[in-house]
Amino acid sequence: MADSDGEYVEDHSDDDLVDHRVTANDHDTRGGRRAGGGLSGSRKKKADRKRAWEDVKRSWETVEEEADGTLSLAQLDADKRKRLLRDTTPLQRGIIRHLVLVLDMSFAMAEKDLLPTRHRLTMDYAMQFVREYFEQNPISQLGILGMRDGVAVRISEMSGNPADHIDKLRGLVGQDPQGSPSLQNALEMCRGHLL
Repeated sequence: MADSDGEYVEDHSDDDLVDHRVTANDHDTRGGRRAGGGLSGSRKKKADRKRAWEDVKRSWETVEEEADGTLSLAQLDADKRKRLLRDTTPLQRGIIRHLVLVLDMSFAMAEKDLLPTRHRLTMDYAMQFVREYFEQNPISQLGILGMRDGVAVRISEMSGNPADHIDKLRGLVGQDPQGSPSLQNALEMCRGHLL
C-alpha cells in the first residue's frame, strides 16, 4: 500500500495500532488543562460568559406585530421620548445664535413634483424648523426672508419668539409663489439684518 507521497507503507492491522486518544489526564496545568480534567477555573468562567457581539439587541427584533398584522411601535415611540427627554447639554450653551432663514417664493416653487406643491411643503418644513431651532437654542434670534419678484422681502423681523415666526409663515401658505428669485438681494438684506 502507498501513502500520499507514493511511498510504500507496510499494511498494519488494527491490532497493531496503539490507542492514541488524548485524555484530560495526559496534559499538565501548563498546557491549560489540569490532570483532574476540564478547564481551569478562570478559563471555565471565561468560556461560560457571552461575548459582546453575541448579546446584540437589534431594533427589528424588538418590534412586535399586533393581532391585525400591523406593527406595534409603542416601544419605539417610548424609546424616542426617552432620548428626547435625556439631558443633551451642548458644550457651548452660552452662545447666542442669530440666524436668517431665506425662503424661495419664486414661480419655481409652484411645481407639483413634491405634493401638494414645493411652496406648501417648504412652508411646512420651515414651520417645523422654527420649532426645533428654538427648542435647541432657546435664547437665540431668528429672522425670515423670502425671495420673489426679483427682490428680497422681509417675512418676519429678527426675534426670539417662535410663535410670531410660525404665524407669519402660516400667512404665506395661501399666497401663490411668483416672479424670479434674487439671491444677491437676499444676501445683502441678510447682512443688513445681522449688523
